[in-house]
Amino acid sequence: MNNKNITGFSLIEVMIATLLFSMIMLGFINYQQTLFNKHRYFANNLRANKIAFQLLDSYPYTISQIIPSGWQYNINTQIYNAQCKMVFITIKTSNKQTIQQQRLFCNSP
Repeated sequence: MNNKNITGFSLIEVMIATLLFSMIMLGFINYQQTLFNKHRYFANNLRANKIAFQLLDSYPYTISQIIPSGWQYNINTQIYNAQCKMVFITIKTSNKQTIQQQRLFCNSP
């Protein structure tokens, strides 16, 4: 019995399907990694902004315990007028992000 109506996939078709599946999965993994990196970037940015506002709220007292290890902060003041001064806080995160916040402090007359 010679049956010429054999159905199924050939080796070439299976190899091409495997290659396409692999390329799609590599693209998906790269996309997930990019999303993770962006999430970490924005999470650090948000955390640095919160810390900067906490430092401004506690000015002139500094709370160095809220700064994570590997991060740096700098506080500068600039005279605005006779009664007011501008306080600048710059925070540098461990991945070289720089966040700057400022607030005007005035003495009551």
